[in-house]
Amino acid sequence: MDIEIVTPPAGGTKSPEFLALNPMGKVPALVLDDGTVIPESDTIVEYLEDAFPTPSLRPVSAEDKAKARLLARIGELYLMANGAGLFGQINPAARDQAVVDATFAKLEEALAYLNVFMGPGPYALGASLTTADCGLAPMMFFMGVFGQVFGRADLLARYPKVAAYAAHLRTDPHVQKVYGEMQTELQARMAAA
Repeated sequence: MDIEIVTPPAGGTKSPEFLALNPMGKVPALVLDDGTVIPESDTIVEYLEDAFPTPSLRPVSAEDKAKARLLARIGELYLMANGAGLFGQINPAARDQAVVDATFAKLEEALAYLNVFMGPGPYALGASLTTADCGLAPMMFFMGVFGQVFGRADLLARYPKVAAYAAHLRTDPHVQKVYGEMQTELQARMAAA
């Protein structure tokens, strides 16, 4: 099975065409060959791991599997759910500084959680890439974007495990490929806005 990243139609994720595909109106959404749609990043990662278990990205022990799920949940529920509010604040002319400050306070809290539960590195749980990294790597990309756009380049400085992790991700060839695709799409969307 080939995996292709599909950009939402011209009307975006709230267009009738996209909502017919994914009524949640969010990306990503994986469309299978039979037309089945699987939305939500973590669910897609779990599906792909189940469908293509070799090489496995799941840790071996039950404890490490639970840690991987926990890190992905912290990333999804505390980091990205809060960070998503910053997309509407990117334009300085329309920025509400109170919203930005409140959002960054929540991001700091989420980063503190990650710093506590993250493994010894260099990846989220240890020496190898896992499903936790599949969820966290895109979020680390956006932490870099948010830090740059909002003048908070030191966003990760107070969280040494997270900072080391984010730095290591930038050296991984698989993550570099994903980051390149994300950067290209982000630039296209910003140019269109």
